[in-house]
Amino acid sequence: MPKFQSNDLNGVMPAMITSFNKDESINKEGLRNIINHSINEKVNGLYVTGSTGETFLMSPEEKKKVIDIIVEEVNGRVPVIAHIGSIGTKITTDLAEYATKAGVDGLSALPPFYYNFTNEEIFNYYSDIAKSTDLPIIIYNIERANLMDIDTLKKLAAIENIKGVKYTAATHFNFEVIKKEIGNYFKIYNGMDQMAISGLISGADGLIGSFYNLMPEIFVQIYENIKNGNIAEAKKLQIKANIIILYAVKKSGYSFIKMGLNWMGIDSGYVRKPFTSFIDNEIEKEIKKDLRVLCSEYDLSGIKFLETL
Repeated sequence: MPKFQSNDLNGVMPAMITSFNKDESINKEGLRNIINHSINEKVNGLYVTGSTGETFLMSPEEKKKVIDIIVEEVNGRVPVIAHIGSIGTKITTDLAEYATKAGVDGLSALPPFYYNFTNEEIFNYYSDIAKSTDLPIIIYNIERANLMDIDTLKKLAAIENIKGVKYTAATHFNFEVIKKEIGNYFKIYNGMDQMAISGLISGADGLIGSFYNLMPEIFVQIYENIKNGNIAEAKKLQIKANIIILYAVKKSGYSFIKMGLNWMGIDSGYVRKPFTSFIDNEIEKEIKKDLRVLCSEYDLSGIKFLETL
């Protein structure tokens, strides 16, 4: 029986990176370091083995191994949502069953992509996942996999253990429609780091994003300020974060995140190929130089990884 229920799945949840050694093997101690850093920074949960975790560069067996390490290290301190999605239903449901037994608190799955699946096929995919587990399921609406419309979301929400959606698109005006059409029980997680404030103001219950690994302190403050009605302060923090995010994504976001964590002594490891790692090379030197310039041009105080420059 999971410690946390769907009502507990709120707030700031890093889409956790997966730490790899230089030879691309799983870096167990690195994973543990990342987990403890995030929890120490007061995040509300962890969203693991997703896109940010390089899920599509891992085998199902590797994902199982990562889930086991994470569940063991978290040890019930915060909720763990495991992303188990893939193109194939069987691969997805097998991992759903494994993650359920491993002790995660919720599951999430990207819809099947690449092939031009029909709405009925997407519905059947999620229906089969729901039958394979008793855990709450967070469906994933993202432009890269073709955004599902409100009618499709409503149909999926009628499945008993589908409890919310990770919504990664700029159309936040839909959040109000989703809450009205489906109900307040149905969780919405904003998936665009650069628009955390917009998502929360529009009705999101939580934030799931990549850069919460690197700057959890900033997004925890954003979440708390919005909850307390301090929109002006939240906006200042969002602007700071966005300066870094917009620079980082021009390089390679996941590589940048791991590099920045390594600067703080958190062994976040390397990315898997074909991504390019920035550690100990000329790119890293160039980035440090650029970041020093940004720090001189803007007020980026309070961003901990920049304090290492």
